[in-house]
Amino acid sequence: MLVVTFVAGRAKADADVPAGGRGLVIVSDSDCPSGDAVRDALAALRPAEEWPALSVTIREFPQMLVIEIGSQKTNPRQLSVGPDCATRATAVALVITTWTGDLPVEAAGTPVLQPSPVVVQPPAEKKPDEVIPKTAARHSEIGAGLLAATAGGIVPGVRVEFGRTRRGSGLGWQVDVAVPAARQVNVGDGTTRWTRISAGAALDAHWAMRRFFFDGALGGVAALTYAWGQGYVANQSDWSPTWGLAAGMRAGVPWGRTRIWIDMRAFKWLREQSVQIDPVTTGNATTTQLPSWDAQGAIGISHIFQ
Repeated sequence: MLVVTFVAGRAKADADVPAGGRGLVIVSDSDCPSGDAVRDALAALRPAEEWPALSVTIREFPQMLVIEIGSQKTNPRQLSVGPDCATRATAVALVITTWTGDLPVEAAGTPVLQPSPVVVQPPAEKKPDEVIPKTAARHSEIGAGLLAATAGGIVPGVRVEFGRTRRGSGLGWQVDVAVPAARQVNVGDGTTRWTRISAGAALDAHWAMRRFFFDGALGGVAALTYAWGQGYVANQSDWSPTWGLAAGMRAGVPWGRTRIWIDMRAFKWLREQSVQIDPVTTGNATTTQLPSWDAQGAIGISHIFQ
């Protein structure tokens, strides 16, 4: 006996079900297609005595039917359909026949499927490509960091900087000012303390990746070297300018508009500088050369703004 069940409560009378199809249960939640319509379409594809003994559930969704075959219902079949109910019933019958056994040649024939009406929508109006202004393709960055200078002894210091570069990867420029703490050198009978306060300008190449970024910089630097004596009979001070070349590499992590970074920079001073102590009494002057190179390591943080 074939039992056809509907959500609305309608059922096919048992007396009208062929004897060979009594083990097949079809449940549909709509009238398009109904269980009766699916049964009639299935009869045209396969003799009733070959109908499988299982349950079939049909659920209707917009422009789609979901067909669950078997008691476990773990492998639902999705079927795109049009509005015609007869075409829907034939399509569901084909799915049942295909997934439950071979399609008999003598029973199948050629099903007639009416295609769904094709709705031709006018092409969407193409929006013109957005042109990013040149000023928006770049951003400014201001930062500060703690540094350690190594020439003539390791001393701490601070650096502030400002730069402008392209968004993502590209070339830009950067200026900075570095103020290291004083270093000392023993000259004569006392100690001379000195420091170089520098200002630099460099071309900057920026490589941006998903989680990291790298910078390479090359430029020039100018500095003011200031020295003063301690422990001499007459302590004096003096200053002298110098200039040179600078190169550096930086690696960091972006965090929104914030960047946390570490870098290393090397400096070569092109003007030699020295400290000279003149004796108060008769004797020879004592001279000591100051380092003509410097290396600085720094850790800092920057903020990006337009």
